[in-house]
Amino acid sequence: MNDKRNIQTIAPFLAGDFVDLEQPIFDTDKYSVFLTENSNRFKNFKKYLIWKLHDSWITDFEIKSDKFKLNLNDFTTHVFADAIVEKFQVDVEHDKLVFPVILELKGNLNMEFFKVGEYGDLETIDQISVDEYLGEQILKLNDDFIEIAFELWHTNPNEDLPGERILMIASAKELNLSENQDEAWNEIFGEKYDDYYQYFKEQFESDRYVSDYTECLKLVDEYEEKIKKPTA
Repeated sequence: MNDKRNIQTIAPFLAGDFVDLEQPIFDTDKYSVFLTENSNRFKNFKKYLIWKLHDSWITDFEIKSDKFKLNLNDFTTHVFADAIVEKFQVDVEHDKLVFPVILELKGNLNMEFFKVGEYGDLETIDQISVDEYLGEQILKLNDDFIEIAFELWHTNPNEDLPGERILMIASAKELNLSENQDEAWNEIFGEKYDDYYQYFKEQFESDRYVSDYTECLKLVDEYEEKIKKPTA
């Protein structure tokens, strides 16, 4: 049965990353309205929907009984921290720049893993190691159920072979997202660059694209210009 399922019908928002599409097949404007209308259901996760967690490293992946937990190092905060380190020559090791976000699904949990063929056909596979979060699409939603398609990256253990994108479809009764970036930032930098960090968060939550290193350096310069403005 699963060999007849296709990503273009199951998760069309993600399909373009797996197959060549001659034209768009998904109404992103309609999807954005759907997310806004159901924002209370998504809780903190709403802030990160539509590529906001793209490229985040997966630091832990755990399925126990009726609960799924995905630990991520928030890529965008990591990039901004990298910009602060570079700009002010802060003596911090790069691999210490970890800003945890924890996504949990629980209650009536169901998980499926797929490889995606050249033309989008889904091939069911066993649970596989995944290293990076690429994107997601909310598939179904009501008061007691949420189903999400996750696009994840699997690195081949054989370094001579390429990695690949994996589709994971998870459903559960409840979704929660825990943000731990503030605590991590304070542990790494203390209060010295807190004003810069708050400005970064304001821009991130305004839907400005700030996941690029050059853009983060601009944010630092912008904030410095802002505080240098002469007062009357």
